[in-house]
Amino acid sequence: MNELTDRTGQIAIDQPPAAGVTQASKSVDIASFNLAISSHLERIYNSFDASQKENFLHGIQSESHACSSASEPADHLASLAAFQAYMAGSASSALRPALKKDLSAPITDYFISSSHNTYLTGNQLYSEAAANAYTNVLRSGCRCVEIDVWDGELDSVSNDDTSSAKKEKKHRKRRSRVGAASSKLRDFLGRRSSRRSESAAPSEPSVPETSQVPARPEPKVFHGHTLTKETTFRNVCYAIRDSAFVASELPVIVSLEVHACLEQQETMVEIIREAWEGLLIDISPESGIKEMPALKDLKRKILIKVKWAPATGDAPPGEPPDSLKQRASQGADESSSMPREENASLPQKPFKILPVLSRLAVYTKAYHFDHFAQPEATEPGHVFSLSENAARDAHESNRDALFEHNRNHLMRIYPFALRVTSSNLDPSFFWRRGAQIVALNWQNLDKGTMLNRAMFEGEQGWVRKPLGYRPSDAGSSVRRTLDLSIEVLAAQGLPLPPGDTHVRGFSPYVVAYLHVEQPGDGTQTPQEDDSSDSKASSYKRATKHSSGTDPDFGAQMVRFPTVFGIVEELSFVRFKIKDDELGRDSLAAWACIKLDRLQEGYRLIHLQDCVGSKSGFLLAKISKSLT
Repeated sequence: MNELTDRTGQIAIDQPPAAGVTQASKSVDIASFNLAISSHLERIYNSFDASQKENFLHGIQSESHACSSASEPADHLASLAAFQAYMAGSASSALRPALKKDLSAPITDYFISSSHNTYLTGNQLYSEAAANAYTNVLRSGCRCVEIDVWDGELDSVSNDDTSSAKKEKKHRKRRSRVGAASSKLRDFLGRRSSRRSESAAPSEPSVPETSQVPARPEPKVFHGHTLTKETTFRNVCYAIRDSAFVASELPVIVSLEVHACLEQQETMVEIIREAWEGLLIDISPESGIKEMPALKDLKRKILIKVKWAPATGDAPPGEPPDSLKQRASQGADESSSMPREENASLPQKPFKILPVLSRLAVYTKAYHFDHFAQPEATEPGHVFSLSENAARDAHESNRDALFEHNRNHLMRIYPFALRVTSSNLDPSFFWRRGAQIVALNWQNLDKGTMLNRAMFEGEQGWVRKPLGYRPSDAGSSVRRTLDLSIEVLAAQGLPLPPGDTHVRGFSPYVVAYLHVEQPGDGTQTPQEDDSSDSKASSYKRATKHSSGTDPDFGAQMVRFPTVFGIVEELSFVRFKIKDDELGRDSLAAWACIKLDRLQEGYRLIHLQDCVGSKSGFLLAKISKSLT
């Protein structure tokens, strides 16, 4: 079950740092500690003997000399005040700063922070589409966004009855697409969540004055066969232009789901070339791509992913020349929030992809996936898009071929169509299968988005795959045995759960989850919800509750069982601060850290509230053993 749904407009991500600056490096020192934290720090300081004081950073905090920022490190245990000053600074964070990124590898060697149905501001059924949704995710580090494009109608400046009648007819037509299925899904959605976004949205992108009055119908962006409200393709393109390279210079992939007619596809190409002038790849796909480019060679570039359509009579291997019409494929699932059975009853008109639009895809040509033996599966620059269920099926039926494909070529995974509340799959399962692009509903805060934030924290949206996941690696991945325990001491500045206003009734406790690969991964049925915290998907431990926003947890120990065969770079520990109350316990704050960046010793675990803003921290002692 989701923690929060339909809160896109409220999920506020901290203003991103300049390119190359990690979140940890820009942390602000803490002005003062509360009584509970201060008491624990004094007790800890007094417990150190002489040898521990001499070897504090390396013996207790397990920091290597390479991690030391100064050639002559300060004596952090010279006095209690010195120890408190160290703990108040960014060096005490449980999150190790991201290492300098290697940009020399081909783009297939990286995981990419990705968004699904980026234009939506809430649920998948009747929320609004907005261009500023692209601004939000791109400035928050997302590097792959999605646009669903449909035919637009010529806007009329007339206010007469004819114009009003046309608009009403258009709305009736949109509503009829959903029919009985919409009613069923709305009932389902109502049981899952009743909250809607209420905050004001940022301003729309700056579109040139000459482009604001189109002389012909222009494409629209919305979620097909639903009641979602639309925005314009032009506004979306300019929003991407204005925000693509604010948080990072690393490339952005734009995934196009095209449902527009050929005439409006021509308009799409004109808008793309106008809005993204100087940002597109200027290599013809016919030039013969033999290998994928290095990440460093694509700085400040926009890569377009769109279905590949050869010119008439120029068919790809194993496919007839007239195969440009839409198939009942992942593309159809991807563009509709309805189940296959309901969607099949809707009228589906065959459409073609305009070759000039298709040729904008250079290193990201989208092909329909049938099996790993199809000719396109070895073609450089192709992308297969699979729903989460199709990807699990591929893992079950041919896991070696799936993994080997993803070592060499791009794959995109997107959420199951029935996630109408914008809940999310567990991205870590698909990262462990080597999939580079795991698209999430950024509209919602749940386990999936928390893991995604941990994977890409301070990484500018691109993370190098670990050993064994890249074609250049001769051997398999490095798997280790993990022992992890966390002593939870106290907290400071905890936020209240959304809607709560009284501290007096707040009874916080800490729930810790260990996300690692487990035996049986891949056997989960499609009906199970990866957005929830079931025992099948994580190890879970909890403390007893305390009270107030500055609680003392009294050094409660959270100890996980020994775990064998983990890949540290693809494992996570996640914390949730929940309110112990009657009924369902509400989420107040959370944190998630990738295991290879989890620092040992006495650390502050910096928390975020339910809308993504930094708020409060935990004091804990972390013990991590990897053998």
